[in-house]
Amino acid sequence: MSLGFTRELTSIQPEIVFSIGNFGIANSTLMILLMAIMFLCLGIFSIRKFTLIPGKFQAGFEMVYESILGLVVQITGNKKQAEKIFPIIGTILVYFSIANVIALIPGLTDITYAGTAIFRTPTSDINTALGVSIAAVIALNLVSLKEWGTMEYIGLYLPIKNVFKGFKKSFMDGFVAMVDVFVGVLNIIGELAKIISLSFRLFGNVYAGQVLAIIIMGAFAYVLPTIWTLMSGFTGLLQGMVFASLVAVYYSLSLKPQEDSSE
Repeated sequence: MSLGFTRELTSIQPEIVFSIGNFGIANSTLMILLMAIMFLCLGIFSIRKFTLIPGKFQAGFEMVYESILGLVVQITGNKKQAEKIFPIIGTILVYFSIANVIALIPGLTDITYAGTAIFRTPTSDINTALGVSIAAVIALNLVSLKEWGTMEYIGLYLPIKNVFKGFKKSFMDGFVAMVDVFVGVLNIIGELAKIISLSFRLFGNVYAGQVLAIIIMGAFAYVLPTIWTLMSGFTGLLQGMVFASLVAVYYSLSLKPQEDSSE
């Protein structure tokens, strides 16, 4: 293992650090494991010791919690729905925000083993962004299925029943119902488009930011790279918020409209 400070352009594919049997362990996976250990230690040694009267450290966590919850409430427009989806949205937001900026820790991505970087920004690996996007869209459709019921859920995408009812009334009503079926097919394609949109937006922005940072750091001295590093950190946080906000929007659109009775 060695510490180096020479930088090459980040490859699109993650590098395999070592293998367990036929299963290769990529450097992006190792970064995810590092983050998981950090979260575990934080939960064991810090969060479980929170008290009724918060200190500065606890107050900071509570401020983050209230800020994320307020964001979800603004997006969904319903406090009950926001509290229901908060664990998912909050986890996505915190995870991606940290995953996007953790590589900015000096020297972390320069640690190598057998000439291969051990750690890599997880979201610069398309597998990470794609995996979370697929899981999020599946979860949202399961929520929608539970909210609407099986038949009504199917009717959102393939309202065949409305076609028969429409033709019983008139030819025009039947034709309009057939148009609704076509729109439903487009909605199915739209669900797949959500996965592509979420994953490639996140991956593209993070990967492009890394490549630009390496180019700037190689072309200039100290001042400009420092400014770009700060901008990369801000952009990473912003991309995490955008991803989580879009999932919250998709969630609110998948539910039945209802009044928010809470204050």
